[in-house]
Amino acid sequence: MSAEGIWTGEVYGPFGWENRGVFVLENGRVLGGDNRQYTMGTYKIADQDFSAELTIHYYGPPRTVYGEVREQFGARLVGTLKDGVVEGTIGRPDRPQYDLQMRLTKRMELPV
Repeated sequence: MSAEGIWTGEVYGPFGWENRGVFVLENGRVLGGDNRQYTMGTYKIADQDFSAELTIHYYGPPRTVYGEVREQFGARLVGTLKDGVVEGTIGRPDRPQYDLQMRLTKRMELPV
């Protein structure tokens, strides 16, 4: 299965899985966001191992994520791709105690 496509992202929070937006994966790039943030970065796949290096930007009031309030920060997503779903964790490499469970679900292939 190709990772290129349109994906939705969710983070596990105190109320269960919470929507974290829509993401486009194409040619090793990640672009996307939701109603409070936008994300860009790169991804790699080796067998079923998925990883992404991301920069996250808040454009509304910043939220406390990973132990501090910041308008922009880097994050790393590491997980396993199986049957159109990436399950793993997302966090800042310098603050692993704040890693969050994250799930990406492929919704469609990119149009030709």
